[in-house]
Amino acid sequence: MSEPNPQFPQGADASLEPMAAGAQTSAEPTSDDIAAADPQRPPLGVPPGQDAHLLAAEPQGLGKFWVALVAVVVLVGVVAWWLDGRLYATQAEIAKRLQGANTASIEARTLAKQSADIVGALNARVAVLESREQDLAAQRMALQQLYQDFAKSRDDAFLGQTAELIALGQQQAELTGSLSPLVSTLESSAVRLKRANSQRAQLVLRAVQVDLSRLKSSVAPDIPAAAQRLDELAALIDQLQTRASAAPPEGNAAQQQGTAHDLSPVARGWAAWLGHWTQAGWEQVRRLVSITRIDHPEVLLMSPQQADYLRENLKLQVLNARLDLLSRNASGYRADMRAIVSNLHNYFNTNQARAQMALTLARQAEQVDLAAQPAANLESLAALANLGLGSN
Repeated sequence: MSEPNPQFPQGADASLEPMAAGAQTSAEPTSDDIAAADPQRPPLGVPPGQDAHLLAAEPQGLGKFWVALVAVVVLVGVVAWWLDGRLYATQAEIAKRLQGANTASIEARTLAKQSADIVGALNARVAVLESREQDLAAQRMALQQLYQDFAKSRDDAFLGQTAELIALGQQQAELTGSLSPLVSTLESSAVRLKRANSQRAQLVLRAVQVDLSRLKSSVAPDIPAAAQRLDELAALIDQLQTRASAAPPEGNAAQQQGTAHDLSPVARGWAAWLGHWTQAGWEQVRRLVSITRIDHPEVLLMSPQQADYLRENLKLQVLNARLDLLSRNASGYRADMRAIVSNLHNYFNTNQARAQMALTLARQAEQVDLAAQPAANLESLAALANLGLGSN
């Protein structure tokens, strides 16, 4: 039970206001204190006539206030509970994800370690393979060098054999005077060089083809034919009649015999006997008197011994010309042949058939041009000499 609050008159209240105002600084009572002290007392500042209305409206306002307060508290509780649930779920999700991240991190570290181990093993294998590759590269280079040396030696042997064959063919052509052996050698060498798969062989092949085209288009001196003519000339020298010989010239008698043989059979029938004796008498007269043109009078003063010396000297000149022919001495051969033709014409009876044959053989042999030597200066031998094989 609360103590009754003494009632003061209105005037007293007015008189007490200053006091209350003065004493407010120490302890000013509130409307709640006053209401608690005297529930029937109207609140301060409320007119007395309105106490009933205030008392009637106060519970309704307080009820709404408490309802609103409870609703707010409930709403705050619900929101707090919902936020707490969401926070718990978020924390659980974060914890789950953190656990998954830790697990993935552990697995990643494990995989990284395994990868590092695998990479290390692979690096070791790569290093081993690189060392083996270097060894194989060195072996391959050594094999290539060996093959190149072998191929070079084989090419050198092949080209050296080709150079020897061409040089031998050139020597045969120079000795025999015929280009057939050299052309055959160059053709066989060209066939062999075409089969060789080498750059140096192709260079030599082009030079061989140039030599073949040049030799086939050139005319070589016929050395064997000229040598055979000189041999025949040397065999006829002993049978030649000199101009200083005491024997009658053989050319006039041969001509008269040819004239007698040219007579018709009818003329030979009625004048055979007369012609025979007439020709015999005329021959006797011709032997007594002979008219001959002599450009060199000293020829008639030649003794039989000097005639023999002349024939031997002429044979020596023929043999010397033959040596010059075989040795390709063009100037010496030309001089010897001129001397032989001059001696035959000056010292021997040119009306004789054998002398005429000897002059013909000498002039034919003199026409051989030894200056033309197509077998010399071969491009193939020059190319082989540039490659360090053979000699030019």
